Amino acid sequence: MTPSRRATLQSALALLAATAWPAARAQAAYPNGPIRFIIPTPVGGGHDTMMRLIGAKLTEAWGQPTIVESKAGASGAIAASYVAKQPADGQTLLLGYSALLSSLVLQPNTPYKLSELAPVSMMAMTPIALGVRSSLNINTVQEFVALVKRRPGKFSYASYGPGSGGHFVGEQINVAAGLDMVHVPYKGEAPALQDLLGEQVDAAVVSLGGVSRYAGKIKALAVASPTRFPLYKDVPTFAESGLPAVNLPGWAALMAPAATPRPVLARLGSEIDRIVMLPDIQAKLLELGFESVAWPPEKLAAFMADQLAAVKKLVDDGRIKLTS
Repeated sequence: MTPSRRATLQSALALLAATAWPAARAQAAYPNGPIRFIIPTPVGGGHDTMMRLIGAKLTEAWGQPTIVESKAGASGAIAASYVAKQPADGQTLLLGYSALLSSLVLQPNTPYKLSELAPVSMMAMTPIALGVRSSLNINTVQEFVALVKRRPGKFSYASYGPGSGGHFVGEQINVAAGLDMVHVPYKGEAPALQDLLGEQVDAAVVSLGGVSRYAGKIKALAVASPTRFPLYKDVPTFAESGLPAVNLPGWAALMAPAATPRPVLARLGSEIDRIVMLPDIQAKLLELGFESVAWPPEKLAAFMADQLAAVKKLVDDGRIKLTS
């Protein structure tokens, strides 16, 4: 080997060692303190309970305390902006869900950018469903569409808020089936379901667990997910019901500040994936309305890109407005 080639090789090896050492050191030192899960929803809800279950298992595995902290408000923008600006050490993490994307197209100036966050793991999916009051005496999406078309402009559907996942799915139904249902937004799922029970609205587009809670009073017609939910296998998907374009499932993903070292993200993602697929955690999450999936970052990123395109189309077409 010539002296020049030997020198080039030595330089390359030195550069490799210089870049590999900080990454290895970061992974070896992680975690070195409490891990904080920042959730964009109020304390006591399903997301809060889910992260406490996962956090307890993470503490068992790593010996570090976990803290679940709610920073609700502004359709998730407060929580997302907070985590994006935290030190990129893998100690402060965001629970991301559908509002993380919809806020980007509904709000003119969000305090965060998606590029400021790195995907860690898709922990679980949660189906959004169309439920109707039992007094309508219908059992399928096809029957519902036919009924609504017979009375244009007379039917309404409730959601758990303007710009919510339920709102987006409701408008997907309108577009896919050629309907003109009126959207009635509520401040949460509970009041939406109460008015459906009281027949103030005809339908609700909320969580599958919510509409299934009132068997005999509310009929769940379909879920806006690729597959049926394990606990309610009798409820078909919209694709099975003839409306494949209705497909905006709810989801729960873990995100970190974008500059977090890749080895830290990999170790964290691997452990979170292991935890959400534990049989006892899967069972508890199913009871909360979540189906464990443990998707890797690449699959999560592709899913988010597809979902962002879908919600952007509805907004660009004038179907969704925060003032509706």
